Amino acid sequence: MLPARRSQAENALDAALQRLTGPSLPERLDTPDLHITAVRRLPAVTAQYAPFPAALDGRLTRALATRGVTQLYTHQAEAIDHALAGHHTVVITPTASGKTLCYNAPVLNAILQDPSSRALYLFPTKALAQDQLAELQTMCETIAGGPGETSEQIGVFTYDGDTPQDARRTIRARAHLVLSNPDMVHSGILPHHPRWAKLFENLRYVIIDELHAYRGVFGSHLCNVLRRLRRICRHYGSNPVFLCSSATIANPRELAERLTEQPFELVDTSGAPRGEKYFVFVNPPVVNRQLGIRRSYIGETRRIASEFLKRNLQLIVFAQSRLSTEILTTYLKDDFEGAHRGAAAPGESHVRIRGYRGGYLPNRRREIERGLREGEVRAVVSTNALELGIDIGALDVCVMAGYPGTIAATWQRAGRAGRRTTRSAAVMVASSAPLDQFVVRNPSYFFDASPERALIDPDNLHILVDHIKCAAFELPFTTTEEFGKHDVQEILGILAEQGLVHLSVDERPVLDTRPRETGTWSWTNESYPADAVSLRSVSSDNFVVVDTTNETRVIGETDFSSGPPTLHPKAIYIVEGKLYQVERLDFEGRKAFVREIDCDYYTDAITYTRVTPIDTFESACGHASGREASASGGGAPREIKECRAPRAHGEVHVVSRVVGFKKIKFYTNENVGSGELDLPEQQMHTTSYWLTIPANLLGVLPYASDDRRDGIVGLAFAIRQVAQLLLMCDRHDVGISIDDEDRDKDPRIFVYDNYPGGIGFSAPLFDMHHEVLTNTRKLIADCECEQGCPGCVGPVGNTGPLAKAAALRILDLLLEGQPV
Repeated sequence: MLPARRSQAENALDAALQRLTGPSLPERLDTPDLHITAVRRLPAVTAQYAPFPAALDGRLTRALATRGVTQLYTHQAEAIDHALAGHHTVVITPTASGKTLCYNAPVLNAILQDPSSRALYLFPTKALAQDQLAELQTMCETIAGGPGETSEQIGVFTYDGDTPQDARRTIRARAHLVLSNPDMVHSGILPHHPRWAKLFENLRYVIIDELHAYRGVFGSHLCNVLRRLRRICRHYGSNPVFLCSSATIANPRELAERLTEQPFELVDTSGAPRGEKYFVFVNPPVVNRQLGIRRSYIGETRRIASEFLKRNLQLIVFAQSRLSTEILTTYLKDDFEGAHRGAAAPGESHVRIRGYRGGYLPNRRREIERGLREGEVRAVVSTNALELGIDIGALDVCVMAGYPGTIAATWQRAGRAGRRTTRSAAVMVASSAPLDQFVVRNPSYFFDASPERALIDPDNLHILVDHIKCAAFELPFTTTEEFGKHDVQEILGILAEQGLVHLSVDERPVLDTRPRETGTWSWTNESYPADAVSLRSVSSDNFVVVDTTNETRVIGETDFSSGPPTLHPKAIYIVEGKLYQVERLDFEGRKAFVREIDCDYYTDAITYTRVTPIDTFESACGHASGREASASGGGAPREIKECRAPRAHGEVHVVSRVVGFKKIKFYTNENVGSGELDLPEQQMHTTSYWLTIPANLLGVLPYASDDRRDGIVGLAFAIRQVAQLLLMCDRHDVGISIDDEDRDKDPRIFVYDNYPGGIGFSAPLFDMHHEVLTNTRKLIADCECEQGCPGCVGPVGNTGPLAKAAALRILDLLLEGQPV
């Protein structure tokens, strides 16, 4: 029966694709100006096998054979060989290529040969740890039940925030394999290392799964967590081998070596089979050429997803935000489940379309994952929460509502369909955002380019100092010890002035010539430093969403930075299509109280941001080949104000506040109302690149002052998109702000790192200044609209009819380099 079912699914997939693309399968030339800009066929790939390494324990190979694994893929054999030889190893192969066995086999082998051995698994999310737990437990049961079984059962446990207190002591005593996440290691294991002495004394392997997830802020924190981990391992006399796995990125070895500060072997040639896949790029048609307005990409995604759903294909739809996820879930539920908008009770199998995002409670997420694996859920609309390797079975189609922001993330999402060598399809529907339009109109840029590099900055002082506090709490620092690239002794001296650490020195007589022991810095404060450090966001505080409709119950949570724009008073909060209105936001208590509501609109927050330079690290003139001397103390030096296109980067103070909201009608996207808000300001110090536009340059523009300002607003809109492309970062990693309120000062456009202390984006942008301007000009000039649109300088309604022309003229003057 299975081949027939598969054939039926493939016929349905062909029919849906031909409905979408016309009878042009399997492939055709790229057509950037049409609705379907590209159709690419990725052919099936056959498996390449290798025998089990001779060093593997016979009990393990027999257990694998019992589960149907009689030989390894070539990349698995290579990775296991490296691990058994004690080499740090990173495996980078496509989704569903069997990377898990690359690290499970050497870990289980070590425990079979020495039952005192221990291993620590790190996953970026709790869901991934739970997913791996079932696989490992089944494997260990198979080993225990075979001939020559182990004298004791191999203990496999998850240890995270959901682990009951009464189970934690048992886990510390019995666990051979501890499955956790960086957050729990940071706050729950390292600070309590004496309780984990058995783990640290015998730690043979540390597994880091989904390595590509650790970039930017999260990766910078993880590097410091691993510095602390290795420091504690040295204290207990162990030296673990690191085994990492990653989806496709450009620099996996470099990232692994940066995170762990150890040399790595790279395994990057996959031996796994891969099913045939079609990749389709869709650009919603223009509905108003004068304004450059395209059909809603959310509506287009809904239409395309419906074509697959009508043919009973199972699919995943990736949306770019929590709000888009809920809107698409609402639309598809309306289409396929009648007018019913609410989520069904847990366990109801008739629910075919589900939403999935961060903020849902764990039980709801596990239920949706199980429904996908068992086929009860036919479609799931998700944020990037399902981008990582949680087992959700063999889906037929992946539809992406908007370009995910990076080539690596796009391939990772596309890999969620056809995970078991079956035929599959991936469809990317471009939004009107400039980055989306650039990619969809230049398909070869995506298909022919290498994936992005993952960047981290673990020595960002904001991050580093926090982890030095945590490390001092865990073990005293010696006066000769190093931690990161900065002088840790100087940092400890500052912490001593704050009363956090104390230096104990050797007080033997000066004439005593015997080698002196080093002094030590000990933590003396009553505080618990790990509690104050969040690895993923600005603050460790989350807002809890409390439903008060009938009985009081918690229905979700939101991280601190997303709280004010998502949970402000009168905001519409959506959970799987069910609408709630926020009645009260308790900012101090971090709680939002909501009540069910029946309405036909959702809300979108309006945020005001102000950026003030504090210290200029480097500055230069737009037409100068060399750089000006660095300046500090807030603002640029005098000479920079006399050149054509002054640019700089440095430290800035960012103040943001939610000042109001708009009510947007479902389906039509009409603005049906608005409201003003007075919420607390959120402040941070970070780093920024900024471009100054001299007033005398603006004076030569043949436009009124309001039109000039529209040009600056449009220019800033486009620069942000180009910066994201050049930096290869996520769209939320950088913020944009315009300082033009003071008529006596030259306007400035700030592109700032959207994280306290900065994460290393401002200096590269400063160095790529010319590329930023030339690519921004190309983006705007190549757009087909007449007066500006969401694909270049932003919609006319947000700027003005002359914004595009003014922005182009400003760029021409900035790039000419002629004296004004």
